[in-house]
Amino acid sequence: MEQKKISYLRNRPLHSKYRPNNFSNVLGQEHLVSYFKRSILNKKIAFSYLFVGKHGVGKTTMSRIVAKALNCSSMHKYKLNEPCNECLSCLNVDLGQSFDVHEINAAMNTGIDNIRELIEKTHLSPVNSLYKVCIIDEIHMLSLNAFNALLKILEEPPKNVLFILITTNIKKIPGTIVSRSQKLCFLPISSKDLAISVSKIVWLEKGSITNKALLHILDSSEGSFRDAINIIDMLLTQNSKINQSACSFLLTDMPNSIPHLLLQHLLSKNIIRIVHIINYVEERQWSETNLIKHMKKILKEKIVDGSTHLTTNKYLVFIWQILLKYDSEFFLQERLSLFISELILLFSRTDSFSSINSINNKKTIPHVLKIQAVQIY
Repeated sequence: MEQKKISYLRNRPLHSKYRPNNFSNVLGQEHLVSYFKRSILNKKIAFSYLFVGKHGVGKTTMSRIVAKALNCSSMHKYKLNEPCNECLSCLNVDLGQSFDVHEINAAMNTGIDNIRELIEKTHLSPVNSLYKVCIIDEIHMLSLNAFNALLKILEEPPKNVLFILITTNIKKIPGTIVSRSQKLCFLPISSKDLAISVSKIVWLEKGSITNKALLHILDSSEGSFRDAINIIDMLLTQNSKINQSACSFLLTDMPNSIPHLLLQHLLSKNIIRIVHIINYVEERQWSETNLIKHMKKILKEKIVDGSTHLTTNKYLVFIWQILLKYDSEFFLQERLSLFISELILLFSRTDSFSSINSINNKKTIPHVLKIQAVQIY
């Protein structure tokens, strides 16, 4: 039995194996870590928190750490800044066996009966803890009746009960729920923090990774720790040495140099080079979904850094508008072909605009204005 447990721990997915178990290991959310440490130390705990942020940035992880910290006997006894992860309460939370910490996923439990069952548990006194903690993940998936039932208990919360509501889409949550909770925003993980963490995990797994492959993974994960670790897990299964070609082959995602080259020729209006790159992408059967998104990101960085000479040009505005348009969810299929066809129209439009502007720059008086001037005088 013990050997099976050890084997399971070794073969866990990396995002679960390296999930932070205390505040100091939480990645990229220093503002929230500081807030909760002060709140718990000063015993100023709200009855409802709303965690908002994109997937994979530590919302569920933070909720479990907060649940442990609130009920950790060693933390309160010795006034520590971290849960001890050794007392009975901490171990039960880690194993998902605590009688006082209830966690449900609203994506699978959307109905009012699920919320009523959770509310009934909150009316019971804590068994072995100071607080009862109710964690509702993906809360925006609840039905309207379920939201109404939750609203009723948030208006009159029981003593020593804490609700932690987690969402990736706050727009779908009724304003009455939001107004009764302390809203805490989780930031995407910075590239620097993500690069350090990914490199460390690869080293701990006795692997290696090149700089180009690391940059590729950072771009693909877009600030999500879980996405980055899942990619690493997949690549390490194939080979302990991770390089750019392995990323492109397994993820069917093009190298970072392709969006850079395409944008460079796009800004210089080199249609021949653009067609060659598009043909190359199609021959390699690379995924085209992230191409426009990466080009938009690169162009934004160029504008901010002032590294392009077209920052005051109307052509740059047109390019930015097209990239925004085809990066939306309405263009999921045939995105690249539509994008290229619109670029061809843009080339002809901008050429005609430039000829018109050159004529207008001569400061000649239009013939119509001359006739009007004669009639007036």
